[in-house]
Amino acid sequence: MGRAISNVVPVAIATVAGILAWDLVRLIGGRHEAWDDPNYWVIGYPLMLTTAFMLGLGFPERPWRWGAVVVAAQAAWAVFLGLAADGSVSLFPLGLATFAVLALPCVAASYAGKWLARRLAA
Repeated sequence: MGRAISNVVPVAIATVAGILAWDLVRLIGGRHEAWDDPNYWVIGYPLMLTTAFMLGLGFPERPWRWGAVVVAAQAAWAVFLGLAADGSVSLFPLGLATFAVLALPCVAASYAGKWLARRLAA
């Protein structure tokens, strides 16, 4: 039971980071989709990568989860906003494919954090 509770914190951090990265850029740029704004690639995506890396560093067991949760939270938030705005997510399959591609570097960043944690512990 203690192990399940200990996963709540990193999942919550990853979820907040994913949603924050999407909404912060979307609100700053004033665009419907955050990745349409160049700030997504300067602010939002680096925030996601950094969060995945730090979570891999702090919680190195199965680090792939942190990169996946950051991107999954962002994808869910984008779908929620699309449904709330006009009730339609017509490009949903293309968006999911894009989020899957974006998740790969985030998962790699999580593993880099795990690698660094092991190097520091040795």
